[in-house]
Amino acid sequence: MSEHKKALVFAGGGSKGAYQIGAWKALRELGESFDIACGTSIGSINAGFYVQNDFDAAYEMWEGLRADRIMTNGINFDKTFESIFSQRDQLIPFIKTFINSKGADVTPFHENLQKYFDPDKFFSSDVDYALMTVKYPSFTPFEVTKDDMRPYGADAWKWMAASGAAYPVFPVMNVDGEDYVDGGYYDNIPVATAFKRGATEVLVLDLKTEKNHEGYIHHPRVKYIKPTRDLGTFLNFDKDALRFSLNLGYNDTMKAYGKYYGLQYTLIPADGDEEALSAIASDFIDLLTVSEAGFDFSKYVSKRQRVNALEGSTTILSGILGADKPTDEELFIAALEMLLKSCSYEIDRSYRFGDLLYHLKSEADSLYPMLERDTDEAFPYVLNFVKTHSEAKNPLNKKLEEEDRKLLIFMALLRALQQAKL
Repeated sequence: MSEHKKALVFAGGGSKGAYQIGAWKALRELGESFDIACGTSIGSINAGFYVQNDFDAAYEMWEGLRADRIMTNGINFDKTFESIFSQRDQLIPFIKTFINSKGADVTPFHENLQKYFDPDKFFSSDVDYALMTVKYPSFTPFEVTKDDMRPYGADAWKWMAASGAAYPVFPVMNVDGEDYVDGGYYDNIPVATAFKRGATEVLVLDLKTEKNHEGYIHHPRVKYIKPTRDLGTFLNFDKDALRFSLNLGYNDTMKAYGKYYGLQYTLIPADGDEEALSAIASDFIDLLTVSEAGFDFSKYVSKRQRVNALEGSTTILSGILGADKPTDEELFIAALEMLLKSCSYEIDRSYRFGDLLYHLKSEADSLYPMLERDTDEAFPYVLNFVKTHSEAKNPLNKKLEEEDRKLLIFMALLRALQQAKL
């Protein structure tokens, strides 16, 4: 039987890599440690920090990172032309530098790498390491291990620069007379590299909202932590964007390990909240099941159509979760988030779970005894509740069938809150 080794794999993604530092912060607090660190592009650099056990230095670098510390005359590229042209004083110098250098002048990026790369810490660490880069112009993959880097000593950072040479935005990186470009051209999440280094368990810190490594999505030895919100473009070094990514990485990791609740929202439980969640979730599913079974959906099917074709409330919630057979608690959290979103609760803040339930219960109690009525009679009160709390003109879907499903979910949720003992 092989020795049990855990690997932490850092995906590539440019400025979105701040997310991984937030995730690392959470992993430290959770007491998680890893024997192997692998990465591609910016992931190779974050993995290098992990090998050096230099969390404070990594956090310092990302907190102070700006476009001009990556590229000479650098500008931020977000998704809007307005943002780019608002930097017009820097835009023309950047374009001139880009043309003259056959890509962005990444001298500041290389200087940062040299500053933070500590060969003594890196090569003496017990944590193994490997990165992915690609030879140019053949575009053939090239894995580089810690042992491969050892002869380069203080210049070993150049391999990280090669892994992050995001051609054609960045120029190719030359190491020992050979040209290399970003490892993402072959494998942006080098899980296979981690397994080849002896990993028996892999944790991936992805940087896309969708899981983008089809070969390992369902692998029993691979766990993914990925952003629950879009992190934007890979060259947006705006201070607020980086802080957003750092915070999201921390919160998503806490959720992945069951310390926080929520999908889009961040719900922080206290002692005793787990029992409260279990009780209210069970009541919610019971109430939803009874309400849905007794609801007349005949108006949504033709005379020769079966009701089987209609999407059920739990199916809707399961789709949000991306799970086939979610637990009562997971379904309740999905329903709660649906209600919070429809009622315009801020998504970019954290909520104390117990306090939030208590607040919502007090709001739901104002509907008593309206929710004790039959489903059809209770619907207008539920709809009015959502509209009253929402900033949107139409907080629910205009398609009646889907709207009724949501109203059933909200009604069961509000009724479960009414009878909860908080």
